[in-house]
This record gives sequence, structure tokens and C-alpha cells, in this order.
Amino acid sequence: MNTVKEMRMEKKEIKTLLRNIKDNKYAVPEGVNPYKLSLDMMDYIGDIDGELRNDLACYVLLEWIVTDVLTPEEAHDIFVIALDEKRILNGLGKIDDTVFGRSFSVEVAACIIYKHRKLLSDSDILKAFNTVLKLYNEDRDVRGFVEGKSWAHGAAHGADALMELAQCQVIGYEGLKKILDSIYKKININYYGYINNEDERMISAVKAVLERDIIPVEEIEEWIRSFGNIEKEGIVPDYLFIEFNVTLFLKSLYFRLVANTKYDQIAKIVKEVLKKTSRFGEDYS
Repeated sequence: MNTVKEMRMEKKEIKTLLRNIKDNKYAVPEGVNPYKLSLDMMDYIGDIDGELRNDLACYVLLEWIVTDVLTPEEAHDIFVIALDEKRILNGLGKIDDTVFGRSFSVEVAACIIYKHRKLLSDSDILKAFNTVLKLYNEDRDVRGFVEGKSWAHGAAHGADALMELAQCQVIGYEGLKKILDSIYKKININYYGYINNEDERMISAVKAVLERDIIPVEEIEEWIRSFGNIEKEGIVPDYLFIEFNVTLFLKSLYFRLVANTKYDQIAKIVKEVLKKTSRFGEDYS
């Protein structure tokens, strides 16, 4: 790993610098070492300051990864930092400000997998897979937008990473099944309603699994039918959250599949399950 990093830049200083970079179409300013600055950005990637974390550090870092401002070796260093369990799993199970560090670290990792999928080793991918899966299965903080602190988006960012991992050749049948199981668990929660397009991000991961053509259609259909097992009654609003999440997910999934004749049978099953789960299901023809 490179050893360029020394003292981290102070918050006010880095915000001013990153605003200027963003305003100048992400060009690297004269005299700035982009790798060192990227390490500084990783120090602030979980900050509660929404502008610094989301609008500046995340935007600039992802742009520099995708446009090769960072070399593959430098991006790999960032990848290792993002997936360090002391960072990405910090506070796992809690619903508090630690979510920002987990969520934005996994988004950085997702971007590096997207950009450098073919350059990452199988061991890199498998380690990332196990870490991201643990995060997605055990993280309870699924808040989308947090008032005064901007986006947390743990459920969405984790789904982005699962989507990228699903496209990695080293992730086979068992891994792809684990991705579907993880998404199923994330949808079936009784304490939060997904109102910030999290369903669409999860469906992108599901589509990435489907496009691998590894899991038999019969097993995909069985997975979809399992969404029909939600409780129709219970404590309000707990069961209403589950009903909302499941029906929203199925509606979005149906329209993401129905235009492709390859998925005609799967879309048909989605519609059948939606008719069963929605309280207005009889209106679906």
C-alpha cells in the first residue's frame, strides 16, 4: 500500500478544496496529489456533515475512480480501506450516525468493483462478498434520508454493491442464492418503509443475478412466491411496513421484467404473487 498519507486535512479546508474541484468538473488542482486527497476523503466518508460526505467526498472520489484519476493500484488501496471491518461494520446493528460510515464505504467499494472488476483478484472479490453480505444481512439502519444529515441510504448502497458482486464470475450459484436471500430479508422488515427508491436499487441486484443465467427459473419462481407469505394482520404499523415494502418491490420488479420476453414466465409469477399480497389484488387483471 502507498504511504503518501500524512496528517489528514481539516474539515473546513477539505470542503473548500472539494467544492472547487467539483465546480471545475472534477479536475485535479495543480499541486494536489489525488491519491493523498482520496485518503483524506475516506477519513470523512462517514462524517455526519451531509455536504462533505455525500455531495463532495463521495462524488469526487467516485468520479476519480471511474475516470482513472486514481490508478488501479491506488483504487485497490481505497478498496481495502473501504472494506476494513473496523470501518464498514462499525456500529453494525445500531440505528445511529455510524450508518454513514458503513453506507458510504460500501458505495465506494461498489464503484471500485464496477470499475476494476476484471483486475481484482478472486480473493479480493470473495472477501468483499462475505463482508458486504454480513453488512446487508445484519444492518438494521435502513434509513434513506436523515433530516439535517442528508442521505444515509444503507439499503440502497448495499444493494449497489450486491449488484456489482453478482456480475463477478467467481460468485457462483451459492453466492447468487445468498444475494437473493439477503434481499428477501431486507424487503421483509417491519420497522421502516422504503420510500426513497430503495426497491429499484434492490431490483437492479436481482436483475444482475437473473442475467447470470445460473439459478434455475424454477428456483427464481420459488423465491418470488416466498414473498406471498407476508402476514396480513398484526400490530400497526409493523405489518403495514412489510406489506408496503413487499407490494412496492413486486410492482417495481414486474415492470422491470415485463418488457423482456425472456422473463415472461417470471413476470407472470410476480403478478400472481402481487395479486395475493396486495389488499387491492383483485383489481390486478
